[in-house]
Amino acid sequence: MDRVKGFIYYHILSFMNIQSNHHTNIVSQTPTIYRLLAILGHEIGHWRLWHTIEGFVITQAYTLCLFLAFSYVQTSTELFGAFGFTCGDQSESMPMFVGLLLFMQTYWTPVDKLLTFVLNVNSRRNEFAADRYSKNLGMSKDLAAGLVKISVENLGNMVPDPLYSAYHFSHPPVVERIAAMLDGSESKKDK
Repeated sequence: MDRVKGFIYYHILSFMNIQSNHHTNIVSQTPTIYRLLAILGHEIGHWRLWHTIEGFVITQAYTLCLFLAFSYVQTSTELFGAFGFTCGDQSESMPMFVGLLLFMQTYWTPVDKLLTFVLNVNSRRNEFAADRYSKNLGMSKDLAAGLVKISVENLGNMVPDPLYSAYHFSHPPVVERIAAMLDGSESKKDK
């Protein structure tokens, strides 16, 4: 029985090591246990506020919309003809993968640009909410110190251009996050 348990633990830990390289990087970059607990409180905030489920549902809806939109043009001879593919009549089989690539690079690109911005706005809102959750646990100062430490270790830009950051970054800049955490009344545990 111990051999079976050892085998299971070994494979679970191996899987966790493969899946959590990002989080083991955080563990090695945060030297104090309080900073690590603050970051863990932030991540638990994502779970407690249903951000992971929300992200999963949004991703599924995005994929459904993508393939639904593609289904309307997958047999379009105009789409293939515009890029030099010759197709006879409608009964002839169109190259599906080529059609999907052409669709994603032409029709879907403007939609994707707009959806990327909307999803980044939602992701940034979720980050601020998870930071508030950690702050309510009384860990705002440790979370701020941990975020600065991680950003310095990863050579992150602390103050990027606001427009560039709003479109390209799913997480708000560290300076904005710290200002939001330390703004207003401190929680009882921080005082």
